[in-house]
Amino acid sequence: MNVLTAVSPFGNGLERLKKYFSEKNYQQGGYLFKQNDMPDGCFYILEGQVVTQYYDNDVNADIDLEPYSVGELVGAMSLVVDEPRAMSAKVIQPVKALFLSAKQLENLQEVDESAYQEFLKLFNDSLISRLKKSRPLNKHAALQMARIPTVDQQVEMARLAHQQFLSWSEDKVDEIITDIAKTIYSEAQELAQLTQKESGMGVVEHKILKIKLGSLDVADSLVNKPGNGAIELEANGIERVSMPIGIVFGMIPITNPVETTVFKTLISLKSRNAIIISSHRKGRLVGERTVELIRQVLKKHGAPEDLVQTPELAANRKVTNAYMTHDDISMILATGGPSMVKSAYSSGTPAIGVGKGNAPVWICDDSDIEGAAKKVINSKAFDNGVVCGSENNLIIDKAVTDEFLTNAQSYGAVVLTTAEHELLLDNIFASGKGLQAEFIGQSAADICKAAGIERDYDIKLVLAEVQPYDFDSILLREKLAPVLSFIRNADDKMALDHAYEILELEGKGHTAIIHTNDKERVRAFSVVVQVSRVLVSTAGTQGCIGADNGLNLSWTLGCGTMGGGSVSDNVSYTHLQNNKRIAY
Repeated sequence: MNVLTAVSPFGNGLERLKKYFSEKNYQQGGYLFKQNDMPDGCFYILEGQVVTQYYDNDVNADIDLEPYSVGELVGAMSLVVDEPRAMSAKVIQPVKALFLSAKQLENLQEVDESAYQEFLKLFNDSLISRLKKSRPLNKHAALQMARIPTVDQQVEMARLAHQQFLSWSEDKVDEIITDIAKTIYSEAQELAQLTQKESGMGVVEHKILKIKLGSLDVADSLVNKPGNGAIELEANGIERVSMPIGIVFGMIPITNPVETTVFKTLISLKSRNAIIISSHRKGRLVGERTVELIRQVLKKHGAPEDLVQTPELAANRKVTNAYMTHDDISMILATGGPSMVKSAYSSGTPAIGVGKGNAPVWICDDSDIEGAAKKVINSKAFDNGVVCGSENNLIIDKAVTDEFLTNAQSYGAVVLTTAEHELLLDNIFASGKGLQAEFIGQSAADICKAAGIERDYDIKLVLAEVQPYDFDSILLREKLAPVLSFIRNADDKMALDHAYEILELEGKGHTAIIHTNDKERVRAFSVVVQVSRVLVSTAGTQGCIGADNGLNLSWTLGCGTMGGGSVSDNVSYTHLQNNKRIAY
């Protein structure tokens, strides 16, 4: 037996107990004990870490439970109650531990009562420590099961409003939609200024344009379309009747708070649903102001104001989860970060979520190079690059790279030198770890100033070169700022390789862009890129939402299963309807 002569690892008051322990070492991947073994002792960890596991017969796998590390007692419970091990203890970092055998513990009761009492104290302290650690988990589990009165009340008001709205005529619904759009359009400047002030992101003038586009243009795309109860002949002997789904929970991103709120409201009303709008915490004030304006229009038309609401409680994950898991919420429209979208899909409520963008853009040698440069610069610089479907990574054919870069600079882009490239990485991308939060949605000029990069003209965009096949570069990931990577492309195969691999890194399911006049190249590109929308010779910011092509005009862009979503469409009001089919 190795008797410890150093300071007791147990602290004061347990001096008698330490001499009964022996020291043992275990390698990573080993076990202190196995499930169903009879207990032969317990372990006090001096170094390393173990995780308890239980073997589940139904899934034929070991399931990790809790980690144990330095200063914790493992395996004492089954030893004290003298029952088979309820779980295993696997070493995940090499362990040095003190071992007290079952035989020694039994002897303690007879030969050294003081040491035995010290063991009981150590055991009790260990249990108390575990209980304290489990409190947050228990609280979280209780909260998941609990009802929140404020949430229940608000959802019930939405349900009643929805029921009242079902009988409204299509003409009256279209009238309300148009009036809401006109109201928001007229307040675009105030809402844009409030958005920029509250979020600290983007450009007021560009936000005004987005809000105007997201109000009247969206309304125009909905008015006179068949709505609730419309009977359409779908096929020979098959009639389809549309029905509302009930109550929508709309989650709003900080990048496009007003236009996304208006869009989700308009498509909800068109499909005769109520909606509860949950804004990002950095956009709560502008979100509440937008909803206030919408409710004023509803009241003016005699419609139930509670068709459109915002949560009364401050935005946080607990409140959001209470809405997402509520029995009376019919659908979640989740636009935002990956963790938020994932939580929507795991809530148990049907959801439509939007994945990350990271559009690769192939600039082909047969395209209108000046036109492509102008579109790219204006698109990615628009609202300081926060639109998720905007350009992120340029793949430029070598034959036209210099021509493209020259044109890009004439439109306000800065092409970084090697030294400036390092300045950008060090100061803006945290030495290659990722775009720092304070630069999201900031202007190219401010980003360059912070990085120590200067030009004698107004900088609208930053172009940073990445070497071919350098897929470890952080610059190949989504950049919600006016910063673009570019590579000099040798041939079509390299272009397709890069488009595919960039999307594998980030952005799969969203958008890819090609500038060419060659339909064969368009076909080859479309086959390779795993996205829901391929834009041809189009600006990404405008093209992805359907502002200058035939796609549905939308601020909720499905990314399909490729992006972890349920739909690959530009979402519209029809996604908020159930369909009843009458078969003759």
